[in-house]
Amino acid sequence: MKQVRRWMTAMCFTAIVGGANADVNETLLLEQALAQFGFSETTLTVDDHELTYYYSARTDRPRNLVLFIQGTDPFPLFFYELTDSGPNFFTAFPDDAAHLSDDYAYVVVAKPALSGIRQWQHFEVPQAYHDANYRQRRISDIRAVITHLKRRRLSEGGDIVVYGHSEGAQVGASLARVDSRITHLGFWSGNVLNNFYEFALFERLAALNGQQSDTQAHQNIMGLLEWYRSVVDDPQSTEVDEWGYTNRRWASYRHAPIDDLLALDIPIYAQFASEDDSTPIETAYLLPVQFITAGKDNLNFQVCLGCDHSYQEVIDGDLRDHWSEIFEDFVDWVEAH
Repeated sequence: MKQVRRWMTAMCFTAIVGGANADVNETLLLEQALAQFGFSETTLTVDDHELTYYYSARTDRPRNLVLFIQGTDPFPLFFYELTDSGPNFFTAFPDDAAHLSDDYAYVVVAKPALSGIRQWQHFEVPQAYHDANYRQRRISDIRAVITHLKRRRLSEGGDIVVYGHSEGAQVGASLARVDSRITHLGFWSGNVLNNFYEFALFERLAALNGQQSDTQAHQNIMGLLEWYRSVVDDPQSTEVDEWGYTNRRWASYRHAPIDDLLALDIPIYAQFASEDDSTPIETAYLLPVQFITAGKDNLNFQVCLGCDHSYQEVIDGDLRDHWSEIFEDFVDWVEAH
């Protein structure tokens, strides 16, 4: 769950630390980054807070919307690096907008308190993010953005396609369950069951693979259960734990996403990876089993064999990135359903 993808260079990175460069005009840098990637920024005031989304479209008022939901880590959507030749820009989301036709708009909603642009490896995660980082808040923010887009930027009668990766998949499943405007869902490498059960499963797999003893695995699992109990007993705490998250965040994801998915009748494209060290493939196969058991036929279940959490595969020492081809298959599937 801690692994994150750096989309611009298709590399993986883990953490961002340090302070920002006070001499840099980040407003100007954001304008340059938005122009480079073909996005505009819109900030809305909803209830008692502001939220920001980033929008890309080649035509005025396209019919269809594709909305991407970020995963777990506390990253803004745009980064810059300062070099001798000038700033370099990259994003914390994929370049999937480039693979869409003119009939589509593409949108990403910033996480709370993380709009704008930050210097790579030189920003601090604000407490305001931790206070507002929980599933229900992410769902309500996205619903507000969809409402704004339908009123101001989209033509009537099109599809509302939502796809999320990792934690974003869990958010998407819950969102689709409460928002009937969503026509298609992409559930990509999200937990199928409760996070803490899947953490326990990884401990058992480590024992089966000879990486630790049964005794150590059991002790670790009992520690996980104790931690989970402390989360449930104090579900509103915004104190940051050693993983960089809060009880409020953990507690908001305590219900298994498979329950949300089974409640949906819209088409679902479920994508997993066999070498995923964040979402266990072993629980992913429960999804088609339960859909068959329920007599439901709205699930398209896919596995990227040999791939990691971000659908990258090592072949003869070289890294092959499958994300774009999976996204293109996803769009073809949307248009066929």
